Amino acid sequence: MPTQLRTSRSVRTSLRRQVIHWRQAASRLASLEHLASGTAWHGIDHQMGVLLRASLQRSIDTVLESAQRVSRDLDSASDDAALRRVKREVTLLRDVYLKAEETIHFYTDAVNSRTTASVAALLRACDILCVRSMQQVLQPLGRSTPTVLTYIDKGVGASILKAGLRLWDGNVSSVAAIKVTQHNLFRPTAIIHETGHQVAHTLDWNDELARALAAGLSRDPVVASAFASWSSEIAADAFAFVHTGYAAVAALHDVVSGPPQSVFAYRVHDPHPISYIRVLLGTAMCRQFYGSGPWDEMDIAFRNDYDLELVGFPSVGLIRKCIPLLPDVVRIVLQNSYRAFHGRSLAALLDPAAVSPAALQKLEYIAGPSLFTSHAWVWKECIKLLALNGYKIALGEGDIAAQYTTQAAWMTRLGFAVEVN
Repeated sequence: MPTQLRTSRSVRTSLRRQVIHWRQAASRLASLEHLASGTAWHGIDHQMGVLLRASLQRSIDTVLESAQRVSRDLDSASDDAALRRVKREVTLLRDVYLKAEETIHFYTDAVNSRTTASVAALLRACDILCVRSMQQVLQPLGRSTPTVLTYIDKGVGASILKAGLRLWDGNVSSVAAIKVTQHNLFRPTAIIHETGHQVAHTLDWNDELARALAAGLSRDPVVASAFASWSSEIAADAFAFVHTGYAAVAALHDVVSGPPQSVFAYRVHDPHPISYIRVLLGTAMCRQFYGSGPWDEMDIAFRNDYDLELVGFPSVGLIRKCIPLLPDVVRIVLQNSYRAFHGRSLAALLDPAAVSPAALQKLEYIAGPSLFTSHAWVWKECIKLLALNGYKIALGEGDIAAQYTTQAAWMTRLGFAVEVN
């Protein structure tokens, strides 16, 4: 057999084998029960299950269609040049598969965190809390609210893969995926911070807020520039505050209170404010809307734990310049009117007073013990229950363990109210 003919046959065989490999791999991905257990799939809301499966199937179909196209091109390739084109197509097919696999594994890993019926119920409660928090702002503005899939993972902080963004495989995410940290499952105000990111993205508030901070703090350009660069995280913190008040601030405090080098860390391109400033901005929000309260004690303790007089981090100079302007920052963020909110302020859309300590205590007085056990109360006021429980835990008084137990019980009750797959 001539050498050239033998080479062509070898190349064709190799290419065919590779196409079959990636097509078979994609076909296996289609068996979603192999990637997340039946129990886990059963633990998500029925409609979300339908939406998610359809979305993942689109990713798989993209790979299969690509494999079919490459296979046809290989069959019709009649010379070495055509085979070289097919080789490039096989390389692209491999890339398409790996990106689809990344997407599918992300979501199935998230689903798979619903390991038992009780964990699934707790995460469905988190799903509901997330959706409700967004509805309260988006619905009055005539915007739709995305579906949310929460999942448990390790680590200190929560995170979000927003709905509407391009995924690894180029498809658009139809579901917002929000990470709940293991340690904060029974104190999950951080998931409301994450839905704040989704809302700010949907309403295009981040850039508008950045401009407002830059203009409102322009008397000190360095401080103005810093706060403007932090606008997306400040927006999310403010969103969590208007929903859950002091509970969100205290939970944030406990998450960021790490070693001094992390509390004082300042990275120029990091959208997160210096943690020291972030905590004091939270206490400033409480003070401006609620007056004096337990946040003052937290403020004192935090400043003592991370004493500016005792550290020499490069960020200290900027921190000292930022602190006097925090009340102005709170006003700009929460009380300025924004185009994103149709000319209203965030505080006007969602009054933080509704989750003030006085308002939460009044709710508890009116509802009585049934507040945490009645399906009607839990369904209607779940976000305020999150704020109330979080407030009690933040106070650090009495039987704190009992507050966590109460939180777990009403979240479980809320989660079991959802129709599952």
